[in-house]
Amino acid sequence: MNTNELANIFSNLGDVLYGTADYLGFAQIFNAAPSPDRIKPFSFLISAICFALLVYLIMRIRRLNSKRGSIVKSLPFTPARSGVAARWEEIVRHINSVKEAEWKFAVIEADKLIDEILKAAGYPGETMGERLVNIDKVRLQSLDGLWEAHKLRNLIVHDTKYFARYAEAKRAINLYEDSLKELGIL
Repeated sequence: MNTNELANIFSNLGDVLYGTADYLGFAQIFNAAPSPDRIKPFSFLISAICFALLVYLIMRIRRLNSKRGSIVKSLPFTPARSGVAARWEEIVRHINSVKEAEWKFAVIEADKLIDEILKAAGYPGETMGERLVNIDKVRLQSLDGLWEAHKLRNLIVHDTKYFARYAEAKRAINLYEDSLKELGIL
């Protein structure tokens, strides 16, 4: 490429940039763009809306996090912890037995204890399952574990020939215990 060709390219480029040539309509595109004075009010409005949305989302997240602890505050079991602790010790004695019937009894009693606590906390429902449905996972992190343990309890109660293995009964008791600890009961 020689100097004349380069000069010709730059000359054409200058014509396009400064609007003296209508090369592919670039001049029309640049002339049709709104001026910055017209864009400023719209960009300010969009920025204000985004900022307000961000503040709203932060407040909403904080409110949800504060509700997580409200289930513990609403429980009336603070003075009666010793009664719950005594019942829990009995459940632990049953799960540590060598008899399958004792393991089953421990799972049923642990489920009954949690059900009484949820009922006292004001969760609506006729059954433990209905009460579990009414709990938001944000408010109780161990909700999935409660469901798992409650399903085992249902197998034990509704199928009299069901053989409960020690490992699954012990796991269910541990899941109930995790929930009681999260609730601040144990």
